[in-house]
Amino acid sequence: MLRYEAAGLTALHGAAKMIKVPKARYVGELPSGGAFIAMDFIPFGARGSKSQYELGEGIAEIHRAPSPYQFFGFPMDGCCGSCPQLNNSSQEQINWVQFWRKYRLGSQLEMLKENAPSDVVVQEKGLQLLNNLEELFSDLIVEDIVPSLLHGDLWSGNVAVDEKGNFVIFDPAAYYGHSEADLGIARMFGGFGGQFWEGYHSVIPKSKKYNERALLYELHHHLNHYNIFGSSYRSGALSLISKLLSSLH
Repeated sequence: MLRYEAAGLTALHGAAKMIKVPKARYVGELPSGGAFIAMDFIPFGARGSKSQYELGEGIAEIHRAPSPYQFFGFPMDGCCGSCPQLNNSSQEQINWVQFWRKYRLGSQLEMLKENAPSDVVVQEKGLQLLNNLEELFSDLIVEDIVPSLLHGDLWSGNVAVDEKGNFVIFDPAAYYGHSEADLGIARMFGGFGGQFWEGYHSVIPKSKKYNERALLYELHHHLNHYNIFGSSYRSGALSLISKLLSSLH
C-alpha cells in the first residue's frame, strides 16, 4: 500500500508545476510489523482568501502532462482508501471504456457481491450500465482518449495550502486515465468552489457529454465507499446508476 502511495507521489511530483506535492523519500518495514513512508515535510498554512482558480489550473496542468506509459492504469495495483484498486498492472492494451468497465466499475460491482450479497438491485442496474458504457462516450472518439496522470482520490481533504500560500496535494491513489475521471470524488464531497472549476476548464474545456460522464466518475467513488463503509452509501450509488441509465434513453 505505501509503495503504491510513494509511486503515486513521485509521479505527481514530477508532473506538477503550479501545485506542490511532497516528495516520497523512502518506504520501509518496521521490525515489529507494519510499514512506514518518509516524505518531505510541508508545513501547512491557512487557506484564507487563496483563489481556487489556480488550483483548478494546476490540476489540469498535471492532467495534460505527457504520460510515460501507453496503457491505462498503473505499473502496480494499489488501493483507494482501504479498498483494493486494480490498476491493470499487466499493462493490457485496452481502450479507456474497456479499462473502466473491467478495472473500475466492474471491479467495484464484483467486490460488492461479497460485501453486500443481498443487494440485487444495485447489481442488476449496475450490470445494465456496465453493458452500455459506450453510449456515454458517443461524443468522443474513444481511441483518442490518452492516459493522463490522475491523483485518484482528489477530494478537499487531500488538498492544503503551505505557509507561502501554495496549494499542496497528497494521499493519492494515482493511475493514468481519462482526465475527467479525476473529478468524480471532488463532486461527491464538494469543497471545491466555482473558481476551481473555472480554472480547470480554462485549460481543459468540457465536451458535449461531460456532465453525464461526471455522474459515472462520481459513481465509482460511491461504490468504493459502499464497499468500505457499508449501506449508508447505497442510496447515493443507486441514485447515480438510475440517472445514468435514464440518460441512455
